[in-house]
Amino acid sequence: MPSQAKKILILLGDIVILYFSLLVTVYLRYSEISNSASSNFTTQQFFLIHIQAFTPLILVWILIFYIHNLYEVNFAKNNLEFYSALARALIVSFFVAVLFFYFANFAYVAPKTNLFIYFSIFSALFALWRGQANALFKKNLLLKTFIISENEKGGKLALKLNQNPQIGYKVEAVINSEDNINESVKNKNIGALIIDDELFNKESLVSYLYNFIDKIEVITLDKFNERVWRKVNLENVNHLWFLNNIVSGKRSFYETIKRFFDFILSILLIPIFILLGIVISLLIKIEGGGPVFYSQLRVGQKGKNFNLIKFRTMRTDAEKNGAQWTIENDKRVTKVGKFLRKTRLDELPQIINIIKGEMAFVGPRAERPEFHKLLVREIPFYDRRYLVKPGLTGWAQINYTYGSSVEDTKEKLSYDFYYLKNRSLVFDVGIILKTINIVLSGLGR
Repeated sequence: MPSQAKKILILLGDIVILYFSLLVTVYLRYSEISNSASSNFTTQQFFLIHIQAFTPLILVWILIFYIHNLYEVNFAKNNLEFYSALARALIVSFFVAVLFFYFANFAYVAPKTNLFIYFSIFSALFALWRGQANALFKKNLLLKTFIISENEKGGKLALKLNQNPQIGYKVEAVINSEDNINESVKNKNIGALIIDDELFNKESLVSYLYNFIDKIEVITLDKFNERVWRKVNLENVNHLWFLNNIVSGKRSFYETIKRFFDFILSILLIPIFILLGIVISLLIKIEGGGPVFYSQLRVGQKGKNFNLIKFRTMRTDAEKNGAQWTIENDKRVTKVGKFLRKTRLDELPQIINIIKGEMAFVGPRAERPEFHKLLVREIPFYDRRYLVKPGLTGWAQINYTYGSSVEDTKEKLSYDFYYLKNRSLVFDVGIILKTINIVLSGLGR
């Protein structure tokens, strides 16, 4: 089953569990009352009243589940990481519900009692349902697949797919272009063919593949990788790629709307910035004194430099030996700085850069000029990431750890180019929501 269909199935299952739990709650609370002679309402009427009261909250809960990656098929594994995210989502959902009913006033709804019963029933059923769904995706609903390849790329993809069955593909074999594909497809009941792009120069194979197009899924290896892992193969990036995917796809209306919302959201965040800024400033001063803010030259849109503003997270002498990449467990990072980096709160002052139009909320990470010069020499088309404004967060930032080498930067660039190709308001909102998960869980770099 394709990943998009699985996401829809998970969402529909969640909605069923949410309203079924509400139905059980209403039955437990009001069945006796509704059957009494003095009652003005039936159980069904009580249920309709509760649907009206709880539906706005249910929509918020679904949004919280999305923020915590519970609708990401790649994440659907019965492991500690998944259940930790599920637990965090339920905790946040409960506190949101308490606030919601504290300020709301619904007739014929007893918020405290009903909410406690409802949330208890839902949490148990939700965890059970998601565990069964993950197991189902792992063992069933798998599309039997052949990979047609004559190099190591096919083998690597086969290994990765078979190690992650929740994606929905079971690779039966990696075959070459000379094999009898027709017989193999029939005998193995194959539902998908993934073909190495390099084999498309063989006319005999390409012509033969037309026999399968209306029967099973036929896709190129690079396109499949991009769709599933949501990043671009840098080996395929050239001038023509940019002409086809970036220049010819100029999004003037999108850029205008994005700038408008960036400005409005920045203005709305200023009170939060001030309140948190006071607390963060005190913590920085208490730990070791020194300046609260840190201004650093960065490369912006179209290669234009600007001064990026952050809360200081390193010792004041952190760069006494010159510019250095930040590494894991970097000793230059202060205790307060470590917390700020984990929660991404060190980035909060960048709303000033966004108001000034130097940055956006979503975009590639702004690099330092010292590293930029090196990376432009080492990585082809690296400077093309500056076709858009750098972002406070971005697709690469939420999918890959902080880069500390040229190889790390290449990996992040594959995500940056995917964003450049597919950028939209919906994509931007999704990235912002997933960034909230990083802030809440402290999973930042």
